[in-house]
Amino acid sequence: MNGDRGIDVREAPPAFPREEHRMKIQVSRVPEEGRRERATYDPAALDMDRDDIHLAEPFEVDAFVTKIDEELVVAADIRCPLRLSCARCLEEFASAVQANAIFNYQVRPADVVDITDDIRQEIILGYPAIPICRPDCRGLCRVCGQNLNIAACSHQGE
Repeated sequence: MNGDRGIDVREAPPAFPREEHRMKIQVSRVPEEGRRERATYDPAALDMDRDDIHLAEPFEVDAFVTKIDEELVVAADIRCPLRLSCARCLEEFASAVQANAIFNYQVRPADVVDITDDIRQEIILGYPAIPICRPDCRGLCRVCGQNLNIAACSHQGE
């Protein structure tokens, strides 16, 4: 409280408690008009890497959370930077998963909904099946392994 004017300057508690590596929504803290949330999360504890895809930096989620009767609706905008290895030339390159997802949950007022796994799955579904650094990637020489995007080799005609 601000003692001079008797005004309460404390902020309302967030609907997403700041618990490391989790995205939890306390249903009782979502107002009738909904609530916009933004968070940045460290992917290290979410086990999202593949041999050819790595999440080397935090990813962002913007969400609008609404409550309608006994249903919680989360509209999430997910932006996740990736480091990938090209399936043709094996060079590492940067890309990103950008997804707009809507999640629905049946809830009671006292529930706490953890959306972490749904966000994680949405990102994994956005991974390319076969990462290619660029459409015209020439790959590697099958004989000597030379990256043909960088230089030609004497085996190209073979």
